[in-house]
Amino acid sequence: MKISVIGGGAIGLLVSYFLKQNGKEPVIYTRSLAQAEALRRSGLTYRGLNGSETTVMVDAKSFAEYTGEESSCIIAVKQTAMNELMGLISYREVSFLFLQNGISHLSFLKSMPQKQISIGVVEHGAIKKDFSTVHHLGEGRIKLSSYRGDSEQTWSKLLHSSRFPTLIEEDWEPMVYEKLIMNASINPLTALLRITNGELLTNSHAFFIMKELFEETISVLNMTEQREVLWKELLVLCRNTSLNRSSMLKSVESGKQTEIESITGEIIKRGIELKIQTPYSRFAYEAINALDWRG
Repeated sequence: MKISVIGGGAIGLLVSYFLKQNGKEPVIYTRSLAQAEALRRSGLTYRGLNGSETTVMVDAKSFAEYTGEESSCIIAVKQTAMNELMGLISYREVSFLFLQNGISHLSFLKSMPQKQISIGVVEHGAIKKDFSTVHHLGEGRIKLSSYRGDSEQTWSKLLHSSRFPTLIEEDWEPMVYEKLIMNASINPLTALLRITNGELLTNSHAFFIMKELFEETISVLNMTEQREVLWKELLVLCRNTSLNRSSMLKSVESGKQTEIESITGEIIKRGIELKIQTPYSRFAYEAINALDWRG
């Protein structure tokens, strides 16, 4: 069974590898033709936590070649690339699964006419080492929920394995907001301090700021009653992905535009609407935007 994976970043490559391990045939659609050619020529190389490497052969094409031929499609691009995918609305019979940080893509989903749309949040840590190599830095789960239709069960069957587990959530909204809390607490701080997720736990100053970002975010999202559970989940995530360099940190290091607008920017907007002060989030937002501007 062929499955489209739009996005040749760390998550797109990681998901494609485990689809291949599950006996499926991922077709990876990349932004650059050079990456597609590299994947077709050299295959997709997966490097595990223990350093061992496995290479599998995959098909790959450029974004421009997507025709909706595969009936199931995973969208694994960053929020900053979503405006390049407006043509997806033409493929009404395709079942889509969106895997993004932040929440800006939710407005995009509203405009899509498809009957089957699911949302997923990724708890794994991974980094793309080159065009065709992904390094798995932290194992977790992919949480799945239906945005429209009932395709989340199908996606779970396609993706799930003992090393790549999935978990189905009945309601997509709290699932997405919980992920937003994790991203807003971790990503801007690691990008500013140039540290790994695990160093947020060992550096007392970074830990203090992370806690303040967490408190502002749960207040804005009206999730303070779940403070204890969510804080524990955040600490577990930092431990499980301790070696991971967040996607925002990698964007800053490579001079690419970050996803700060769809993560911290959304927290600030909601804070303004609710008249809730978010000084730590505001500083993180302005500082990351300063780095984006410089880049």
